[in-house]
Amino acid sequence: SVGDWKIVQVSGKFIAGEPEKKFLETVDGLLQSGARKVVIDMTTSFFADDTVASAAPDAYHRARTAGADMRFVVLPGRAGGYYHMAGLEMTIPTFSRLGGAIEV
Repeated sequence: SVGDWKIVQVSGKFIAGEPEKKFLETVDGLLQSGARKVVIDMTTSFFADDTVASAAPDAYHRARTAGADMRFVVLPGRAGGYYHMAGLEMTIPTFSRLGGAIEV
């Protein structure tokens, strides 16, 4: 947590199966706990498959439906490759630094 912001740090591989399930369960848990400002930090994730192109918008939609603000921190390349190839930065608030995503 930083101020009112809850930070989900995605590290390692962001792929289909258990990692995707754990990611969505974590997002759901935060939203159910009443979090209204959530940042998904993918800067330490070294690999992602096309799962990120569906899981990220799904998480974002869940947050918006719950009345929460969700932002993503994604670097070009590495795990951000599929994220940027899918054009998600055009539809989801996306930043290259955690400090840019958080309003304290």
